[in-house]
Amino acid sequence: MNRLVRLPEKWNRGVGLVNGAELLAIFAVIAASNASGHAEFIPVWICLVVGLHFFPLARLFDQPQYTWTAGLLTAVSLVGLGVLAAGGSAEPVRAVVGLGAALVLWGSSFHVALRG
Repeated sequence: MNRLVRLPEKWNRGVGLVNGAELLAIFAVIAASNASGHAEFIPVWICLVVGLHFFPLARLFDQPQYTWTAGLLTAVSLVGLGVLAAGGSAEPVRAVVGLGAALVLWGSSFHVALRG
């Protein structure tokens, strides 16, 4: 079932700001993780940053289901953090976070493609 999407005025400026902040945050978490000697945290923090950036995008793209995308990606990052806390190495964290994030993003894009 298709629906009419209503984009807010100057939505593209907002998207640019959100994506710019996301990019800066990703560079910051990579730099901080490497500087602290904890590169194994990079996938967890990137997944969290990507997840959080979907909250404002939900409004800017008039896609309320992006709040689910944001919440699920945040949950995936917390699972990755749990794997690290349980003593897991970088490899299982990359597998859990990478596969989890891919499934969430594929599911989200499939839903948007079907719903419009």
